[in-house]
Amino acid sequence: MKRYTPAKRYALFTGAYNLMMGGIKDLKRSYATEKEAYKEVEHIAKTDPFTHWAQIFDKKTDTAKVYRIKDKKITEDKPQDCPHPEPHAA
Repeated sequence: MKRYTPAKRYALFTGAYNLMMGGIKDLKRSYATEKEAYKEVEHIAKTDPFTHWAQIFDKKTDTAKVYRIKDKKITEDKPQDCPHPEPHAA
């Protein structure tokens, strides 16, 4: 009898160029925890000079964390709101 394995919640995408409209080719694999996925990002940052970005996508909440990789260092890209002009005084 086959044992059921639940889907892993966190999908890891990586690549050389982040076009924000990536595809399945950027999917590396899925992990049960965000920590496991981030450990893989750390490994990639140390060993793959051609990977410049990573994204950990949470399939349950439909949210993602995006990381920039440069010179073996990882920085998280924080989402920025569109600039809104200050309201004018009447």
